[in-house]
Amino acid sequence: MKVTRDIFVKPIKDIPESFCKNLKLFFTDIDGTITTNGQITDKSYSAIWKLNLAGIDVVPVTGRPAGWCDHIARMWPVKGVIGENGAFYFSYNRKDKKMQRQYLISSEERKKGKEVLERIKRRVLKEVPEAGISADQPFRLADLAIDYREDVSPLDREKINRICQIITEEGAVYRISDIHINCWYGSFNKIKGVRSFVDNTYLIDFSKLMYKSTYIGDSPNDEPIFKAFPLTLGVANLKNFEAEIINFPDYITSKESADGFAEAVDTILEKRSG
Repeated sequence: MKVTRDIFVKPIKDIPESFCKNLKLFFTDIDGTITTNGQITDKSYSAIWKLNLAGIDVVPVTGRPAGWCDHIARMWPVKGVIGENGAFYFSYNRKDKKMQRQYLISSEERKKGKEVLERIKRRVLKEVPEAGISADQPFRLADLAIDYREDVSPLDREKINRICQIITEEGAVYRISDIHINCWYGSFNKIKGVRSFVDNTYLIDFSKLMYKSTYIGDSPNDEPIFKAFPLTLGVANLKNFEAEIINFPDYITSKESADGFAEAVDTILEKRSG
């Protein structure tokens, strides 16, 4: 796939066999990556199980809320989940039946953040009334998810830019996902969440596992991980944001969303067993 600024992303079929054979950790976005039209498909959920059975640990990295992440960590065949764009991670020990919850910011910072996010919420609903607050907001601990196309009619670029401007004016950080503009107050992000998860779960610095890890995503809020990992993947719908991304993944699928995720997994596992 050719993207803007003469940057080329290689097709997933060209991913090196040697990398696939050594892969230990598979980090993945959720919305727009393992979902299609807001739902996890049989192909993508089966693909997570395929990775699990192949001995590859799967870790979703998502903007979705703490309440969802508790369910994901308990019920899905995953090693853990990093939620609210890196605010925390949850990992469920199935043997001991205990949930580990690790937060990247203190309770004092979360309290301050809630005050900032409340101001942003009021301003967005007043100044951009076509926007909404995500239906999953009551289950969040550290961020605000502004709905620009999940349960509301898709907003145009001018309105999206205005929301982002409001967030910046209030001193918060934002990332645009497939369906939400997630914003928060604090220094956490997805890649910091990944590093903390690896350091504390495997008791090893991420730099020692990064060459045996990959990440797959679909939107601008995945860019910090695209930049940090030695080898990353994108599903084909990433091209919808090509004008907004500087750091692209190394390989891209031919299919979009959940079908693309399944395509990437099947390609990796085929080369792994070759």
